[in-house]
Amino acid sequence: MKKVISLAVMLVMAFSCAAYAQMGMGRGMGRGPAATANSVANVDEAKALVLKQATNLKGAKVVSATEGQGRRGTMYIVNVTDESGRNYEYHVNPWGEVILFK
Repeated sequence: MKKVISLAVMLVMAFSCAAYAQMGMGRGMGRGPAATANSVANVDEAKALVLKQATNLKGAKVVSATEGQGRRGTMYIVNVTDESGRNYEYHVNPWGEVILFK
């Protein structure tokens, strides 16, 4: 009986650790070596990343790009307009992730 209970406990621990790893828990400031490879150093790199992301917008042009302070480092705010006159605001975090803000 003790063997069955200990086997059940080990299986529960193994599955819970696997689920914990799949959810991405534990990712914080230290995002590993991949984060440093994609880091954004200046506004021009942020503009290039946003234009690469906005390929579905016809005639996308960067109107303005500013540098701001985010919670975990320098963040870039890039305003883009398309040929129909719609304005979009993209945020680029220090790790190169592009997020459509509005």
